[in-house]
Amino acid sequence: MSAHSNSPESIDSSLAVAAEDHALASVPMGDRKSGFQLSLSPVSVATALVIFAIGGFTVVLAGFTVGMIAGILVAVFGVFLGRSLGRMAFNTGMSSTITSRFFGFGLKGSSIGSIIFTFMILGFLAMESALLYEGTLLMFGLDDTWPVRILLYGLMTLLWIGLAIFGLKLALRATGVLTLITILVAVFMVIQIYAVQGANPMDVFTYQGVVPGGAWPKFEAAIGVMGATAGTIALVTTDFARYCRTNRDVSILAVAGPVTQNIIMTVLGALIVIGGMPKVIDYLMARNAGMSPQAAAEAASLFVMQNTGAFFVVFAGWIGFITIYAAQAKAQAINAYSGSLSLVNLVDSLTGWKPGRAVMVVVGNFIALLMIAGGILGQFAAYLAYLGCMTLGMCGVMIADYYIIRHGRYDAATHKVEKWNWAGVVTLVVSAAVGIILMATGIFALGFLVSFVLAIGLYPLLRSRMPEGTATSFVAEAEALAEAH
Repeated sequence: MSAHSNSPESIDSSLAVAAEDHALASVPMGDRKSGFQLSLSPVSVATALVIFAIGGFTVVLAGFTVGMIAGILVAVFGVFLGRSLGRMAFNTGMSSTITSRFFGFGLKGSSIGSIIFTFMILGFLAMESALLYEGTLLMFGLDDTWPVRILLYGLMTLLWIGLAIFGLKLALRATGVLTLITILVAVFMVIQIYAVQGANPMDVFTYQGVVPGGAWPKFEAAIGVMGATAGTIALVTTDFARYCRTNRDVSILAVAGPVTQNIIMTVLGALIVIGGMPKVIDYLMARNAGMSPQAAAEAASLFVMQNTGAFFVVFAGWIGFITIYAAQAKAQAINAYSGSLSLVNLVDSLTGWKPGRAVMVVVGNFIALLMIAGGILGQFAAYLAYLGCMTLGMCGVMIADYYIIRHGRYDAATHKVEKWNWAGVVTLVVSAAVGIILMATGIFALGFLVSFVLAIGLYPLLRSRMPEGTATSFVAEAEALAEAH
C-alpha cells in the first residue's frame, strides 16, 4: 500500500506517476514515514472479513482457550517474521518481491517468489470479494445466478481497480477511520449479543471446540488454520516496511498486523461467531419457510468461513452491510496494490519489460476472478495450508540469506545480485514440496512449519556448495533495482 507523505505538496498531480508509486525502485527517504503511521495499513488488512473468518473458525474448531494460545504463539511468530523481513525491505527500500532479488533468489529467481506472492495476495483478493458477494446476496435476498454474479463481481472489480490505481492515498487517509468503525461495529454486535439478547459470555470462554480428542488435536487444528497466515502478513508488512524511516519504525510496524490479526480478531471472532450462532439460525429459519432447525444450524456453521458478512448483516443490518463494504474497500485496495507490485516484478524479472503498475492491477483482478470461478472459497482451509508452505519457505530462504550468510549486513555499493540464486530456488522448491506432501498425505498437519525450518537449515548448506555466481551471472545495480530512467 502506498505510504507517501500526506502533505499536499507530496501528492503528485500526475495520475501516471501516482499509479506507479516506486513499484520498481527504492523508496527515497523523503517519502518515508513513522511506524505508527504505516501500521494502519497491516491493521486494516488484519481486520478484513477473511481474518474475522479465520479467528472465528479457529475457536469453533479448537475452543476458546486453545484458540487463544495458538493465536498468541502465531502472533509472536508473525512479529518475528515481520521484523526480520521488514529490516531487509527497510535497507533496500523496495517491496518484498524486489527485495528477494537481493536476498535469496536473484533477479530472475525472484520470479518464483513473485508467483507465490501473487498467488497469496490475489487469493485473498478473491476470497474477500467472494465473502462480500455472499453477504450481499443475504442482505438483498438475491439468488445466486449468472446475471447477479456478473453484476456484483463486475462492480466490485471496477471498484478495486479504481482504488488501487488512483485511490490509494484516499484509502490510506481513510484507513484509520474505517478500521475504527469496523471495530466499533464489531463491539456493537458484541453488546447486542450479550447485553441486549442476554447471551452468556462464559459460554464462549468455556467453549471446547468441535475437534474431538484432547488438547493436542485441538491445538494442531488451531495452528493449522491460523499459523499458515503468518508468512502472509509478514510479506505484506514487508511491502510497507520499505517506507519506514528507522529500524524502530520497522519494529512498530511488525507488531501491529500479527497482534491485531491473531489476538484481537480471534477474541472478536469468537464472541460474535459463538455467541451469535443462535440468532443466525433463527434468522435463516425466518427467511426460509420450512427450513428445519438442523438445516439452519448447518447453514449457519458454514457462514463462519463462507459467508462471514452474514453476522454483520444479521446483527447490524444496513450499518453492518455498509461497514463490511467500507472496511473491505481499504483492504482490497491494498491487496490489489500488493498483487500488482508482485506481477510487475514477475514480468520484469523474466522478460526485462517494465509494465505499468496500473496494467498489472487490471491483470491481477482478472486472475482473482478466475480464482473465484474456480471455487476458492470452498477450498479455504486447504488453500491457507498449502499457501503457508510456499510463503514460509520463501521467508525462510530470505531470512537465512540475510542473517546467516550475510550476517545482517547490506551495502548497496558492493552488493552483487545474481540472475539466478540456484541455492535459494532449490531450497524453496524442496522445502515447500516437503511441507505440502506432509499435509496432503496426513503425516503432519503443520507441514508449513516444517517448510520454514527446512528452508532455514537447507539454504546455508546449499549455499556453501553453490556460492555466488554458480551456474549464473551477475547483473548491474541499475538492472537489479529495475529503475525506470
